[in-house]
Amino acid sequence: MAWLLVAPLWAMGTHNRAGEIIVCRLNAWQYQATIITYTKLSSIAADRPELPLDWGDGTIDTLSRTSTFDSPLQDLRRNEYVGVHQYLGPGVYDLVMEDPNRNGGVVNVPNSIMVPFTIKTQLVIAPNTGHNCSVRFLNPPIQDACVGQPWIHNPAAFDPNGDSLSYEPVVCLGAGGAPIPDYQFPGPNYSIDPVTGTITWNAPVTQGEYNLAFLVREWRRVGNTWVNVGWVIRDMQVTVIPCDNRPPVIASLHDTCVVAGTVLSFGVNASDPDANQNVLLSAFGQPFVLTNSPATFIMPSPANPVTGTFTWNTNCSHVRLQPYQVVFNAADQGAPVTLHDNKSMTIRIVAPAPENPTATPNGSVMELAWDPSVCTNATGYAIYRRQGLYGYTPDHCETGVPAYTGYTYIGGTTGWNNSTYTDNGPLAFGTDYCYMVVALFPGGAESLASVEFCAMLDRQVPLLTKVSVGATDVAAGIDTVQWTNAYDLDTVARPGPYMFRLYRGTGTTVADELIWTSGLHPFLAHPDTQIIDTGIDTRGTPHVYRVELLGAGGDDVIGSGTLASSVFIQAAPNDEQITLSWAPNVPWSNTQYEVFRFEAGSWTSIGTTAQQSWTDTGLENGQEYCYRVVSTGAYSDPDIAAPLINWSQELCAIPMDLAPPCVPDLALDNDCEAPLNTLTWTNPVNTCGDTDTYGYNVYFSDSLGGPLLLIATITNASDTVFTHTDGSSVAGCYVITALDSLGNESAFSEQVCGDNCPEYTLPNIFTPNGDRVNDLFGPFPYRGVKAIDLTVHNRWGQVVFTATDPDINWRGTFMDTNEPLPDGVYFYVCQVFFRRLAGEDAVVLKGYVHINGSGAPARTN
Repeated sequence: MAWLLVAPLWAMGTHNRAGEIIVCRLNAWQYQATIITYTKLSSIAADRPELPLDWGDGTIDTLSRTSTFDSPLQDLRRNEYVGVHQYLGPGVYDLVMEDPNRNGGVVNVPNSIMVPFTIKTQLVIAPNTGHNCSVRFLNPPIQDACVGQPWIHNPAAFDPNGDSLSYEPVVCLGAGGAPIPDYQFPGPNYSIDPVTGTITWNAPVTQGEYNLAFLVREWRRVGNTWVNVGWVIRDMQVTVIPCDNRPPVIASLHDTCVVAGTVLSFGVNASDPDANQNVLLSAFGQPFVLTNSPATFIMPSPANPVTGTFTWNTNCSHVRLQPYQVVFNAADQGAPVTLHDNKSMTIRIVAPAPENPTATPNGSVMELAWDPSVCTNATGYAIYRRQGLYGYTPDHCETGVPAYTGYTYIGGTTGWNNSTYTDNGPLAFGTDYCYMVVALFPGGAESLASVEFCAMLDRQVPLLTKVSVGATDVAAGIDTVQWTNAYDLDTVARPGPYMFRLYRGTGTTVADELIWTSGLHPFLAHPDTQIIDTGIDTRGTPHVYRVELLGAGGDDVIGSGTLASSVFIQAAPNDEQITLSWAPNVPWSNTQYEVFRFEAGSWTSIGTTAQQSWTDTGLENGQEYCYRVVSTGAYSDPDIAAPLINWSQELCAIPMDLAPPCVPDLALDNDCEAPLNTLTWTNPVNTCGDTDTYGYNVYFSDSLGGPLLLIATITNASDTVFTHTDGSSVAGCYVITALDSLGNESAFSEQVCGDNCPEYTLPNIFTPNGDRVNDLFGPFPYRGVKAIDLTVHNRWGQVVFTATDPDINWRGTFMDTNEPLPDGVYFYVCQVFFRRLAGEDAVVLKGYVHINGSGAPARTN
């Protein structure tokens, strides 16, 4: 149905006070929209039984009013208009309702009676966020104000999907859904809290009616990103009246958090500074409109002071990622204008931790189990692991497993009752593995973490305990390899006799070369648990080993322990220092590394560290220094002998100056009229003590973002000034680096850029008579010109001269014969290409030039 205007615009105004549009999915691509307006009950002539709605996809419908609620004391009617629409698919749709007109005389809306009342809501339907229901408001938008007194209002918004909300003031909308031209916010003392939605106007100065609007955005977490999934604009009217009333005050409230199943109860206190004013307390928020165990607020009769009681018997259905907002409203009673105070707080409901978790070793894997969550709306579980106990005690309502504990996510299950998980690792024998389990809920909410629970794999395979370098050589190197036996093996199920195989590999990750096989032994306590591996290159590469246990005389491969490699150190020489680093791959935990340096014929300890690197400083450049590192560690299993001591290979290195000077600070004086660029910079000798600074490299690019080319090398550290032009152009960018005496070059300085102020002007007369005065046609002194394309025509249109040289230097001769042209007027077209920082800039000059005194006969035809 078309929306027809059958009366003048002014006749249809003076009724709209507030409104918004809410929209929600019904099924598939079908959505229901509700237009809510608040109108003057006394404006019966302007009452609207229907309103138009633009669905945002090119469809406009007329919605019939479905309900009204009248408040005669406030001269107020609340109207609802409901419609249903079928969208064709995903998209961003702006739903708009425009109704002529606003009330006349609105202070901050010019000519308000001629301005439509327009409200808008954005619906986002997207593959990554799905469908949506828009935000709702529980606090009515009708609240008057007093001149000189604070006006505080909170719309008590909530989102049915549990999306996060943010608030922002916006300009009221008018014709075509556009912001009203010349609209003024109520004042510089008007604002809206972006998190709580509390609007503060402190305080109105001038009486009258004001229109204001605010936008509430909905945010939904998709993975680790928050995505805007729609917004609603509420438009409302505030009437400011002169009065001597003062607003009531609600005592401070604090955000809180409880575990689902807890009964939350607290008092809310309010009072009024005017002793003769009683206070009425009320509360708004989603907890009061829930279908399952809603919250209650006992509102006593108005008094001064007054106390109300909030109570909420929470349960698992209340668990969600976002907290619930509750808004408490205090309204004084008995004055001509009712003033308000609003205080908001958030209540977060979290799920309790999964209980009774266990970890049971099963060969090379760990079997985990726990009780299903007491919250049957859990969608699954997340499992986290670390080596060794952390001793985690969560803060109040700290959900999930925080990264600072060192636990990492290893997997999860789907379904409330799916409360077992097999950790296939790879896991190392002899290591204490600890776990925590978290229940997951729709929308990304997590429960409290379970207690830490730990276990070690049974020692059913041999465990390496030593890979220590005994001799460093490229061909005659030696590693000592030791292991401990599989003492938890079920020897009845896996009988002997037993034997070992030892495998080796270069590097630290793969050991598949069989290098040794033991003899058979009838008992598990096989005596052969060490070999000396000789004839290998321990100087150039680490080695990694794997020991395998076999039973039944070699026919039963029981299994291998975890790989273990030697400690292999590498050196990074620098100016008067050498940095050593290492990264052994071992199944035990190394807690300390001791560094030795060869001095005066023996190895001397120079320090210890828990890190896998060490920097030896205060050395002499050019002198060789040799090092070894010894690691100290242990398995988590106290039955395995400790400490485990392993030596690295020997490594020698020579410190040398590889450190570049510090970066100079560069400045540019861009004199585009001279033209001249003057660069100045700081001397690293003075700024950071780089006394071996030798000179500088200057790099230049003729345009912003172009390649930087070396244009100068300066060989005096004290010379910190450089001047430059690119021909007649000063457009371009510069960086500078510092050089030391060994050729080390610093990083680029900050880039500085200058531009031309181009100029190119041609004269309108010249006298090519050979007297050396004004004999040539050319530009006045010019700047920033890269090239030109000049064509000169005579009065009959014939081309008599061309040039591409910016200087031109035309002698007034014909280009083909070099004969003087007759005196007269000649027309030129000159395309000038200027050099600019952003790139080439072309302009076209057109004009006339007069040749006078050439001596050539004038043309008569």
